[in-house]
Amino acid sequence: MHILLLILQNILILSLHQTYGFKHSNDVNDETFTEYYNYVDLTDRLQSLSKTYAHICSLSSIGQSVEGRELWVMRVTTSPSIDVPGKPRFKYVGNIHGDEALSRQLLVYLIEYLLSQYDRDARVSELVDRTDIYIMPSMNPDGFEKAEEGDCSGRGEVRYNAKHHDLNRSFPDQYEPSTSILNDIPEVKAVMSWILEKKFVLSGSLHGGSVVASYPFDDSSSHKTSGLYSSTADDALFRYLAQTYAENNPIMRMGEPHCPDDPNKHFKDGITNGAEWYDVQGGMQDYNYLKGNCFEVTFELSCCKYPPASQLYIEWVNNKEALLLYMQNAHIGVRGFVMTRSGLGLQDATISVSGIDHNITTWTFGDYYRLLLPGIYDLTASAPGYLPKTVKEVPVVEGKPTVLNFTLEETEEAMVMSEPVLSEQTTVTNEVFITTVPSTPKSQIQSLDFRHHSYDEMEMFLQLFSAVYSSITYLYSAGKSVQGKNLYVMEISTNPGVSQQGKPEVMFVGNVLGNEVIGREILLNLIEYICRNYGKDPLVTGLVNSTRIHIMPSMNPDGYELALKAQKGHLKVSVLRIIGHSNSHRVDLNTNFPQRTKSKLVIEEETQAVINWIKSRYFVLSASIRGGFRGVEYPHSIDSIDENLFKYVTEAFYMQSQALQEPQACDVPRTREKKANRHRRPPVTGTDMLTWAYSDTDNLAVNIGLSCDLRPPEESLSEYWEQNHKALLQFIQQVHLFVRGMVTDAHTGKGISNATVVVEGSRHQVHTNSAGQYWRPLAPGSYHIIASAPGYNTMSVSVRVLETRVEQVDFKLDRDTSEPSLEEEQQKDFEKLVERLLPVGALDKFVHSLLPAQILQYRNYRERAEFLRSLTFNFPRIARLYSLGQSVEFRTIWALEISGNLEMPQSAEPKIRYVAGVHGNAAVGPELLLEFASVLCLNYGRNPTITKLIDRSRILILPCVNPDGREEAQEGQCSSTEGYTNAQGTDLDTDYIYVGNVSVQPETRAVMNLIKGSGFSLSVVLEGGFLMATYPYDRPNQHPQNEETLRYLASLYASIHPFMHMGNVECAEEPAIEIPGGVLKGAEFNAHTGSLKDFSLDVDNCPEITVYTGCCMYPPESQLFSLWIENRTPLFRMLLEAHRRLSGVVRDSKGRPVSDAVVVVNGSVSIYADSQGYFTTLLAPGTHQLQVQAHGYQQELQQVNISSDRLTSPIVIDFTADRVPLDQGVLIIASASLMSVLFCALLAWHLRSAKFSRIRDGFHWCHSNRESLHMEAMASEKSPLRQEFLEDSESEDDPFFVE
Repeated sequence: MHILLLILQNILILSLHQTYGFKHSNDVNDETFTEYYNYVDLTDRLQSLSKTYAHICSLSSIGQSVEGRELWVMRVTTSPSIDVPGKPRFKYVGNIHGDEALSRQLLVYLIEYLLSQYDRDARVSELVDRTDIYIMPSMNPDGFEKAEEGDCSGRGEVRYNAKHHDLNRSFPDQYEPSTSILNDIPEVKAVMSWILEKKFVLSGSLHGGSVVASYPFDDSSSHKTSGLYSSTADDALFRYLAQTYAENNPIMRMGEPHCPDDPNKHFKDGITNGAEWYDVQGGMQDYNYLKGNCFEVTFELSCCKYPPASQLYIEWVNNKEALLLYMQNAHIGVRGFVMTRSGLGLQDATISVSGIDHNITTWTFGDYYRLLLPGIYDLTASAPGYLPKTVKEVPVVEGKPTVLNFTLEETEEAMVMSEPVLSEQTTVTNEVFITTVPSTPKSQIQSLDFRHHSYDEMEMFLQLFSAVYSSITYLYSAGKSVQGKNLYVMEISTNPGVSQQGKPEVMFVGNVLGNEVIGREILLNLIEYICRNYGKDPLVTGLVNSTRIHIMPSMNPDGYELALKAQKGHLKVSVLRIIGHSNSHRVDLNTNFPQRTKSKLVIEEETQAVINWIKSRYFVLSASIRGGFRGVEYPHSIDSIDENLFKYVTEAFYMQSQALQEPQACDVPRTREKKANRHRRPPVTGTDMLTWAYSDTDNLAVNIGLSCDLRPPEESLSEYWEQNHKALLQFIQQVHLFVRGMVTDAHTGKGISNATVVVEGSRHQVHTNSAGQYWRPLAPGSYHIIASAPGYNTMSVSVRVLETRVEQVDFKLDRDTSEPSLEEEQQKDFEKLVERLLPVGALDKFVHSLLPAQILQYRNYRERAEFLRSLTFNFPRIARLYSLGQSVEFRTIWALEISGNLEMPQSAEPKIRYVAGVHGNAAVGPELLLEFASVLCLNYGRNPTITKLIDRSRILILPCVNPDGREEAQEGQCSSTEGYTNAQGTDLDTDYIYVGNVSVQPETRAVMNLIKGSGFSLSVVLEGGFLMATYPYDRPNQHPQNEETLRYLASLYASIHPFMHMGNVECAEEPAIEIPGGVLKGAEFNAHTGSLKDFSLDVDNCPEITVYTGCCMYPPESQLFSLWIENRTPLFRMLLEAHRRLSGVVRDSKGRPVSDAVVVVNGSVSIYADSQGYFTTLLAPGTHQLQVQAHGYQQELQQVNISSDRLTSPIVIDFTADRVPLDQGVLIIASASLMSVLFCALLAWHLRSAKFSRIRDGFHWCHSNRESLHMEAMASEKSPLRQEFLEDSESEDDPFFVE
């Protein structure tokens, strides 16, 4: 039957053939999938592809076959002409046997797919960006030329190379010495050298003759023909790698290929150990593992070795997904660098894993990639001449690599040796394998030497530091030059690449003019200095922690390369001043910025990229590092206020720069910016970057000249760095010594984005970011600052700026009641939209109109993870996937966040949580939530209502809390408990014990960490085994304070469900039960402690309901669609309900937020305001009493009415009287203290008199009888006599008793 289904599937595939073909540019013909390429056709095809996609691929030959055919390899990656640190190397090799032709053609298709889909398909783009991919379509081109299409069984003469050697039996064997002469197998010799040189991380070898994934070892010491399992030290990992391919190939995963020569052969899960299948001596995959640092698996793709060309497209479709997913495994496990204390990368250092008897070694840059399954490992790095270093308990999680860098200390012997310790390296000669001792190559992960670096060298340096210091760096491109070179920017900050409230942004640009190279080199040094000193130097650490630093070393890489060639040509100095000055179009980029009065200016690609870059961010200060002059330049035609600022910045730089302490002829005046024609320039057609930035952006920019020479000698670069690096750091620090603040809505407390902030007397404007924050550089002095925003009344304040601190100036703008703001209008429109959907009929009609996802099916853990990733790849604007933690068996607990404001959460947007899979055998919930997430994403941007809902909500979906149990559960088992608990047998819904931190289950801990303090408005948990909704508490004999609201929420879900509200539950193995309205309190259904919904309510004050979707825990897959139809409208209704909440802000009489306010609802439920005085809660429809309390304020009372069919507008609660000011409190305390001192002095004076001698004697008596009295006083800790007894350590000469 399954064969018939496959035939039908292939018929459908062929009918869609034209739809899914590759689309190329005019330089490459579209793929037809109708023929095999012979050697000439293959060569032409690969060369055409490499020419068309030169920016992401390069074609090369690693050697020649016996008959002189090239062994072509296509390299697919960004920067394909250089080796880049931080990218794992991956390879596919096909057509090892000449008659096994399918693999050859599929690898050509894979090359075309990767190239044509780059920048179109998110997954392909990520693979190409992060991986160094090598694809060899044919290792045996001579044999292929003799093979015949349609020959399924193959012949020996075409299987082998031209000298009759089986290439997959000619590699050195671990048990038997090789008898092959390398001159007879040049193909093997070339591949061996290639393997040893590249140190690939992962590899796939493609064959034909069966359909199975075969993993090492291929042979055993006994060389038993078959049936003997020969395992490696990484056996579990190899099975995982093989399984990745097999389960994504529809034929292979069945494990029954039905090949004619062995029709009854069965491979469990579509994989096999090589030696257990049949013994292969001298195989390539064993050599990769034992000698090449590389994990390789062999994939047999079809029973027919050379199937007819009519089958090519079918085979491509069968294998495409497996080919792509297998490559992603190059990024699992642990990766990092092994370095010396000076930052030198150690090549050939050894990485060992405790308990696994297989080591790998580092590559050229000292980088390593150790593939490992999820777990906890101890890793050791060692190298000759260095002390080994072990890091224990390194966690490896599913889906992403753990970064672990080692810094090794030299041994005492190595420190006194003048010659470096050399490591052994295996090389290949023409005849035999020998061991040599080569000199150690100079690693490129070292302290940057002071010289002029080419574009490729600069690119490699940036990629290297981005990989090594990934926790504080983010490398991106602002655009491209005319010649297609990237305008790289390195961001340095904690949590780089993410918008962060409270962090100002500073930028540096170098090499604006191509032959002005000092800025380029100094900025590369600055990147290195900051990275290496983070965590060591307090100033650097503080700057990185508090600032987002963006550095573009080269704005004009085309001009630089031209200048570099001219320099090598030993041309005259006057000529060198011109060559490379401009870009490839001979345009001076520094005069190419637009002026408001010039509309005909042609903006160059580099200039436009920088313009877009600056306008997309909120840079506060920026500097172009220049040559040809010394000093600081700032714009012409600026206001006096800003001139004072620029003078202040200039003076601060001069004070820190050692070089500028000694005047030179090229120095610009310190008191005023000066622009002179220091060298001939093309005609000016625009304005410079400084003037443009001042007039058109928030950014205040300066030019910093460091050298009189445009291109100073290499030997002087280190001196320039030493004399100026402190001044550059001080320039960054200055951004923290100005004015900053927030512009917020006085009514809601929400930040106002794009509000305008100006200083009286200056025409320069700055604007708030999306959170309402702004920065305004000002010199020390007194200023009048004005804030305004559309729809708000203008507000102004006076401020005094000091030299030693930042001034926080916040604005709370009142709305202009005469004209509603755009945001206010949008909010009202949104409220009307939600209110129109609240009636059940309207909502049901709306849900029916949505574009369906139709992806309902049961997924295992891996399929579920891949599906979630695909959502984030396809909808990166609104979907973000992250890990909450790991299960007992190290499966990731995924959380999918959907929102229109992923990077900048707003306090006013409701947060709703959907959870499923707490019990692994409740299999319906995870699939319903995946469908729900898909519908939301698919309709975003297509359906206006969904778009607005997502833009104003934060939706978190946890599809499976218990992935281990889900893997154990079986479809169709309605009442089985298999998979109900986690891998340690714990019912997770009894494990949420928050007193004393009792829980030890990792799944529970992951969810608890998510819930604590997250501020969710509502949570819905999907369960199985019954048909109803329950609300807290699950623990017995306890009633929640807001039970009315909780019951309302559960009733709301049940009432919209077509069957649940009926309350007549007749599950097969249970007697019929009447449940009024389909709703029960949790304890009435299944009383227990430690439940998720009890924890959510108690710890985060978030109401949570549990929905039981049906009687069967794990119904047949065919029922999923009907279950989705039943639950989709209630799921959407709960999202709307999160918006039907009560929200507001608590303020004092001056309109300032009261952060410690507590809103008590109906005398029982306490809601706590956040730092902005904002609070929110869900309430059942009706009238509710609010008591608002805060320390130092008089209680305020307010009544609110909540409607079931309308949204409640936010309320504002103002305390009528402020708390006692601090200075008054201090005065009262001081007065009381003074009175106490005077009273004690008076009492002491009286005690000195004879009149009080008897009182004094009485105290002496008390002291002498202290023991007996002490025993009596112990009966009460509050005894007034207790303080009168002296301890043994105290003296009788207490001042109280001094005569």
